[in-house]
Amino acid sequence: MTTARQIRDLVHSLLERNTDVIHVGGNFLWLRPIGLVGRQILIDRTGRAICFAVRWHLTELFMPDNSTWDSLGRCKERIARSEGFYGGTGWYWTDPTIMDDFITRVEADAIAVLRPLDTTRKCLEFARTHLPSDGYLGPKWHLIAAIALGELDRAREIWAEMGSYYRRGIPSEWDYAPTFPRYRLLDEPLMANDRAALAAILNGWAAENVNGSPLEPYWEPSPLPLELDQ
Repeated sequence: MTTARQIRDLVHSLLERNTDVIHVGGNFLWLRPIGLVGRQILIDRTGRAICFAVRWHLTELFMPDNSTWDSLGRCKERIARSEGFYGGTGWYWTDPTIMDDFITRVEADAIAVLRPLDTTRKCLEFARTHLPSDGYLGPKWHLIAAIALGELDRAREIWAEMGSYYRRGIPSEWDYAPTFPRYRLLDEPLMANDRAALAAILNGWAAENVNGSPLEPYWEPSPLPLELDQ
């Protein structure tokens, strides 16, 4: 299995070369500043002890479905070995070439992509247009993204297709129970165009996820576009 020591050794040189990247929480790297959307690089275990996978994620800390600080966002992409190296999207601990190639590929395929996305707006607008993630986002993601961006007319159009289910107050057996009442909270302020109340809800969810976590000392939240674009 992939161990904490292996991960520390793997990322050591990368962190020295990129001072805005930090190692927080076992197998996560984060780009700073860490705002309301986390820019994560995940070093993930696979079904084979000698192999790991690498992905980047954009994780909106204010999403109703994200109940912990280390939740993973739906906008993501897997990072493969360089051309000519063995493994494809699998990275094998038994291959000594992974150490240098990890730096090469993460800098080119993750950090270069994520570093410019240094605001909530940039992150959400990028996710909307990231074709590999298109099938993972779904109406709930687009609803919250539209609210966060202050696009309340667009959010109400999406809510018109799904709001009646939440207004009934009876979750289906497939609905993750803690998130159901969170979505119900959106109905009244969204229909009333109450931007301050919506911002308070989203900021509150983000704070619940981060406060008391290993991420909290590095968290630098800034106002949502919803709060800025009046």
